[in-house]
Amino acid sequence: MKKILVPTDFSEHAENAVNAAVQLALENEAELFLLHVQSKKKLFDKAENQMQEAVEALKKRGVNAKPVLLHKKLEGSILKQTKELNADLVVMGSQGQNFSDKLLGSNTDRVLRMSKVPVLVVKKELTNFNVENIVFASTFFRENEPVFEHIHEFAKAHNAKTHLLKVITPSSFENTPYSERLIDDFVKAVGLKNYTVNIFNYESAHQGILEFSKRLNADLIALTTHGKKGLSKYIAGSTAETVTDDAEIPVLSIKLPEQKSNSAILFPE
Repeated sequence: MKKILVPTDFSEHAENAVNAAVQLALENEAELFLLHVQSKKKLFDKAENQMQEAVEALKKRGVNAKPVLLHKKLEGSILKQTKELNADLVVMGSQGQNFSDKLLGSNTDRVLRMSKVPVLVVKKELTNFNVENIVFASTFFRENEPVFEHIHEFAKAHNAKTHLLKVITPSSFENTPYSERLIDDFVKAVGLKNYTVNIFNYESAHQGILEFSKRLNADLIALTTHGKKGLSKYIAGSTAETVTDDAEIPVLSIKLPEQKSNSAILFPE
């Protein structure tokens, strides 16, 4: 991880994301790009001073911080800057359910669905972003193997244990031997060492993930998403987005490569 992008509106919720990103930047000796987008000239002038103060404060904390201040419409700017900067991770704040901030609202939802790099959403102030237990909820189908590298690296950097979670719901029933075989094949394919295997029955996927993570007192939830949008999103829903909406702990979301066939069973999604 060499480049971390943090969108900010200078709010308390955005500051929570900045603080988490600072720890990650220091641990990985990464550059931290602080992004603010403002379309109104009067507010843009004020943001210039805020950005300068914010970057200077980050540098005093030992962070290699760089400002990215854009005078344009917000829509699409975060994704565009992620690509232009070749960022490895986007860290965003949220005040809670439904992402109701202006900056961290529908734009967070959009970034979660469309970002080609991992997105970490932080809601609460983290005095110390100490990650010891990561819950990775998945189907454990082979499509998850290539992107799991991001989660694996995150776990190794924090010497964290990864708790592999398969939620079985009434609408997505699997017999236990089949689920165990899927997870075992997945573990062998990705070379995971420090982990536990958990098959958890619950009414719905997202509620099961949240309940298991609460029982474990997990520090981070990691999920993959197919990035559905439009009508398909409203028909099938999105477990990744719903979990990110409702979870109190940070959630790391990673978009799966686009599938040429829609024959696979999608979860979490």
